[in-house]
Amino acid sequence: MSKDGRHRFTENQKSLTALHIDGPAAVDPPSCHLVVGFDRGAGSHAALGFAVDFALHVHAGVHVAHSVDPNDLPIDPDSPNYEKELAAGLESERIQACAMLAPLPGNWSYDCTRDDPMRLLNSIAETYDALMIVIGTPRRGFISTMERMSGESVSAHLIHKSHRPLLMIPAQARSTGWTASP
Repeated sequence: MSKDGRHRFTENQKSLTALHIDGPAAVDPPSCHLVVGFDRGAGSHAALGFAVDFALHVHAGVHVAHSVDPNDLPIDPDSPNYEKELAAGLESERIQACAMLAPLPGNWSYDCTRDDPMRLLNSIAETYDALMIVIGTPRRGFISTMERMSGESVSAHLIHKSHRPLLMIPAQARSTGWTASP
């Protein structure tokens, strides 16, 4: 169980198995790798958009990490359609992520699991010896503030416990202004 107890929200989802998808292999190997945290939040969509655009310019591999969290879970845990609703929501997020990865010529992957998000991001970064980890900026609000203060937020954990550079992209960021074309 993770330090912040996130695992307790998904531990009863027995049918949820880890998903790993490899995108097409590009003709040339990537020059470096980026790991991107992904969820349904606007910040992580901006982070993935930035990472894809950046990867096109530096010929990087992009590896998306989606850790199932309470925001992914349907509202009513007693619903007879709970498992179907969970699966449909996760499938929708996978489709969105893969559509965002489509401009890349290859060398991308998508992972979705119940693992602790900090552990998942670090594990994938270690596997590919990633140049950096890219995430959306933390959400706002009281709970988010408390998580950051206690060191339990993803960004706080990565800042303090990862040896890799961390790039945080705000939800409203637009990755325009590149001076060279891919």
